[in-house]
Amino acid sequence: MERVNSWEVPICNLCGSKKYKIIYKSLTYWEYSGKFRIVRCISCGLIFTSPRPRLLEMEKYYKSKMYFGRDVKKIDSMNDKEGNELSYGPVYNLVFNKKKKGKVLDIGAGTGMLLSKFKDAGWYVDGVELTKSAVSYAKKKYGINLRQGDFLDKKFNNLYDIVILNGSLEHLHKPLETLRKAKSLIRRKGSIVISVPNSDSLGRMIYGRSWFPWQPPRHLYHFSPKTITRMLKKAGFRKIKILHSYDIQNYYILFQSARYAISPKFKKKKSGGLVNPGAPFKSSFSPLMGIGKVLVVIFAYLISKIEPIIRRGEVMIVYAEK
Repeated sequence: MERVNSWEVPICNLCGSKKYKIIYKSLTYWEYSGKFRIVRCISCGLIFTSPRPRLLEMEKYYKSKMYFGRDVKKIDSMNDKEGNELSYGPVYNLVFNKKKKGKVLDIGAGTGMLLSKFKDAGWYVDGVELTKSAVSYAKKKYGINLRQGDFLDKKFNNLYDIVILNGSLEHLHKPLETLRKAKSLIRRKGSIVISVPNSDSLGRMIYGRSWFPWQPPRHLYHFSPKTITRMLKKAGFRKIKILHSYDIQNYYILFQSARYAISPKFKKKKSGGLVNPGAPFKSSFSPLMGIGKVLVVIFAYLISKIEPIIRRGEVMIVYAEK
């Protein structure tokens, strides 16, 4: 790879091409400063961030007191069963309809919340997570021992019935290599389940550069049904099935995209970050704001119901067999 300062310019991870078309030259994000470029491979259509921070540089873009809405510094006593079903219901349904018990590996396991239901159901659970505080939380909250670090650096002595990548493939520097290694860890007749934002979604078409899942450079890759299918086939998987009915994710992304596009609280500086960094966390209300929020909620809800019908969901749930 060609180095650009502390960054790198990757070749296409799917087809190896160096030729691309620029989609956005200077995309910014609200949580930190910086301008980022999003490109599409001319050969295969894969969309990715280029140039991008090297792996060792990525930590500074994940500095937050919260881990996906949860304060991992505190171990709460909240019962997560309802939250589990709301957040991961479609993933659970897909897996448990195929197999009632077995061995599961979660790549990018976060706080262990997704794995906790498998543990309660009697499954052998295993997971890998980069964030040290999230690994500690999983141990204290759920009694799950996650492996801390990069999945590609870890050695495994087990074969698994199911491997899950829930909202993690888009964060990885080497998604194809990750899928190939995942396949090597799946037993005969086993499968992989992936949830990943859909770059061909209705929301992306509506909101353009304000589409919530861009999130550069945390999200390094953006998959469409075509590119995720091609990558899974290249990794050796078969019988690939794509679902667009992840309702909670479809609604959430549409709602957040609308906020980024029109809310004055998310007015960004040209260099990235917010004009008023504290604005999103301040509670304020006016009749006009109230009406606007109601309209956004209704719009997001209606579009989220249309998306599965026309197969343009914000998030794809992808199932494939070894």
